[in-house]
Amino acid sequence: MAQSPELTRDLRETLERAFHAARIRRHEYAGLEHLLLALLDDPG
Repeated sequence: MAQSPELTRDLRETLERAFHAARIRRHEYAGLEHLLLALLDDPG
């Protein structure tokens, strides 16, 4: 069975921000728009 690749800390934090953006909007899933919001909100 193939193993999942490890995520970098930056990618993991960006995905967490995307999931949070979807959650606070009560969306059922995180899509590209949420990922874009997460990238725009990146402090780095």
